[in-house]
Amino acid sequence: MMRLVVLGGTRFVGRSICMAAHRRGYDVVVFNRGKSGPPPQGALAVRGDRTSIPDLRQLAKLIDERGGADIVIDPACYTPSHALMSARILKEVAASYAVVSTVTAHSQWPARRVGSASSVYETSITEGPSDDLAQYGRLKAGVERAVETAFGEISTLVVRPGVMLGPKEDLGRLPYYLRRAASGDRFVMGGNPEGWFQYVDVRDLAEFVLTCAETGRFGRYDVVTPSGEHTWGELAGVIAEVAGGTPVFVPDDRLVEAGVEPWRGLPLWVPRGPDNDGLWAVDGSASFEYGLSPRPLSQTVADTWEWLQREGSEWEPTARAAVHGIDPEVEQELLADSG
Repeated sequence: MMRLVVLGGTRFVGRSICMAAHRRGYDVVVFNRGKSGPPPQGALAVRGDRTSIPDLRQLAKLIDERGGADIVIDPACYTPSHALMSARILKEVAASYAVVSTVTAHSQWPARRVGSASSVYETSITEGPSDDLAQYGRLKAGVERAVETAFGEISTLVVRPGVMLGPKEDLGRLPYYLRRAASGDRFVMGGNPEGWFQYVDVRDLAEFVLTCAETGRFGRYDVVTPSGEHTWGELAGVIAEVAGGTPVFVPDDRLVEAGVEPWRGLPLWVPRGPDNDGLWAVDGSASFEYGLSPRPLSQTVADTWEWLQREGSEWEPTARAAVHGIDPEVEQELLADSG
């Protein structure tokens, strides 16, 4: 039986990993402050602060008393110095360490097409925390390097997902479109419906992480659906089929003229240009070679809508980079211009 330690484990990615591990019959310990929700089903919850050396040492002592761990999984850390501290302390009781990073750790993305072997930012492993969202990818690259410094590349798993979708998404991107569609009205989507779209269902990411851990397939993997397999038009059609409404694609230049904020204003939209030619062209082939098995886009959207309906109208995204959507008046003007 695999023995896991998950740092966090109560939010979007971490909870999905814990739930997948529970289904596999793994022994799971989650370590967190207890502020982001109840522990996942079947997991042993240990309270503590990952930025506290005494708390990490107490965790290491507990893991040692339980016979050690096969792997530590770190789904959310974006501070290199924190990752270095946890990796150094837990190395004594764990055989390996997995980092959930991001494709934005690549220094040439999104201007150029990247893949698992592409370069990442050369961020110091001792760099401290930052609230600047623009530094997220650069800091994640430092987290990767920090863990590899402690565990060595041979015992470190780095997964770099692109856009993550699925139930319990705390950024609110797909939920935003589903709620707009459910109103039954027309709703704005950006750019070209024939343009490529890439993502990974968080549950498929979780299964991939666990498969790599179980089989000892460590290394670096960019984890996304194949480039060119899905389009924005397909995504819009599935959203409308699942939740209702009519998607209306508004050209990039009109959205820019209206002052629509890319990515967080109109979720996941960015005006096409030479600076983002590789945005939806990440090469995730290495992850497919080692077991990534994406479920259909229609299932991801339908399952997210089912979860969102259970949450009710009061649900709001809680991630620090959560979307806020288009101003309703601006959207109505854009729709009116579209006829």
